[in-house]
Amino acid sequence: WIAVVGFFQTVVPNESFTINFLWDVLFHVGVSINEEVMLRGWMFTLGCRGILSMASDWFETSSTAASFSIIASIVLQSSLFSFLHLHSPGSTYVSLINLFLGGVAASINVMVAGGSLWLGIGWHFGWNIFMGHVLGRSTSGIPMSCACMEAIPRPNLPNKHGGTFGPEQGVLAPLAYIVGILLVICVFGFEEMKVWKDGLVSSCTV
Repeated sequence: WIAVVGFFQTVVPNESFTINFLWDVLFHVGVSINEEVMLRGWMFTLGCRGILSMASDWFETSSTAASFSIIASIVLQSSLFSFLHLHSPGSTYVSLINLFLGGVAASINVMVAGGSLWLGIGWHFGWNIFMGHVLGRSTSGIPMSCACMEAIPRPNLPNKHGGTFGPEQGVLAPLAYIVGILLVICVFGFEEMKVWKDGLVSSCTV
């Protein structure tokens, strides 16, 4: 799928790998915090509360209404998360579908962490660093200034490696998201999600 052509390389020759890497790390930190706070900390969390306050009269039990509000909020914020990448270089419907799944995974991160964003920010940051600096590929269509492993994608296999957009448009992205979700649930358990859901119900009935 890709051909490895070097290690610890910079896009611009003779530039410092260390300095470029540190600047890219700061970039990823900013992106991770910005998107997680806006989409998961604000839109998903407040969306759940707002939808629950409206949907409480639509269902017989508050638990069912809470489940509906969580699902609806996940769909809304994941759709926006995907839409924000619509005009990224190389974006296609495949990348948008994969990023929607990424939004679902990020929402689950919030619930299993009890509403905290630390897990989601860490996941987001690690995901981007791995794609951009370990695999040496673009992150959501944005090329990085350096890479621990410089890789050139094979031009006849864009559906596999993701083309210009990067691995999030590749065939392995959905599998990576699903495996990540399963690992998070295995580590934290469904009980943490239930506790978060019960807290959501309590916050809207006080």
